[in-house]
Amino acid sequence: MLKTQLILVEGIPGSGKSTLAQFLAHTLTCSGIACRWWYEEEKGHPLYVFHDLVSLQHTIDELSAGHYQVVVEAALEKWREFAQNLQISESIMILDGCLYSYLTWSLFPLDIPDVETQRYLRQVEHILQPLHPCLIYLYQQDLAHALERICGRRGSETRERLITWATESPYGKRRGLQGFDGMVTYWQNYRALIDAEFARFNGSKLGVENAAGEWKTYEQNVLDFLDLLREENVAGEPSFSQAKFVGTYSFEEGNCHVLLEKNQLLIDGIPLIWQRTKLIPRARNIFAVESLPFQIVFEEDSHRSITGMRVTGPELLQGKVDRLFLRKK
Repeated sequence: MLKTQLILVEGIPGSGKSTLAQFLAHTLTCSGIACRWWYEEEKGHPLYVFHDLVSLQHTIDELSAGHYQVVVEAALEKWREFAQNLQISESIMILDGCLYSYLTWSLFPLDIPDVETQRYLRQVEHILQPLHPCLIYLYQQDLAHALERICGRRGSETRERLITWATESPYGKRRGLQGFDGMVTYWQNYRALIDAEFARFNGSKLGVENAAGEWKTYEQNVLDFLDLLREENVAGEPSFSQAKFVGTYSFEEGNCHVLLEKNQLLIDGIPLIWQRTKLIPRARNIFAVESLPFQIVFEEDSHRSITGMRVTGPELLQGKVDRLFLRKK
């Protein structure tokens, strides 16, 4: 494998950062390589200057009040501590959305001068040099089409949130950005800044244009870049009938559903999980939730009939996912 202790996966919201990070974590584990994937919304993230939604809001307030330099210095100190701890570790760290997303996504909408963002990024790169970081950048040539697909996949709530984020920000208001087109312009301008930083990045890096959604090809490109082999058991091809898991499952807040479409299991209706999210088979009755650090274990009775499913995973800033869902008859 390529010499590195840190793999960075970057891209705009919905570009597949977490999907790729999850794949890499599973591949490394199956290859016997110790690793840790920190999902970007995971509580206790070693790089974040906040630890819950209250402290996150405080950080946003500090930035909005113009105190961005204080936040930047606090973030840099977190990067230094992170790098020092990782250097004495025998594990590889996988981070999605931390270099070009975390903090940068806050500085840009506040219309902080690009030179300040560039200075911050270059300081982070200097801190990370001893780790020989590998940077994987997911991008799309036709950004408007990519954003349309992302919003379609994640639903109207995501669409409205992204539009509001872009157009109601100081950056958007000062430029008169409006609606979906304004949101596209926002991300195009952001991309211009990040594209330039990626081109300048002095280290191992790979750009992947992934608009076509051909993930097997993209995964192989990344494995070749990292000098990794695709293990047979990484592919996750089920050797059992998936139809037995299909059904309605109940929990305190209501019902959720497991669906089977084109030989692919989907989960829909679980809090903290995107609508119609794919389930990736890992072992008998055990699935990973695509793009999320969650696991689903289907429980069965003595006749091997499915009676429920248990969802487990780390706590996110928005709350816990752990709970048992009972299958409805």
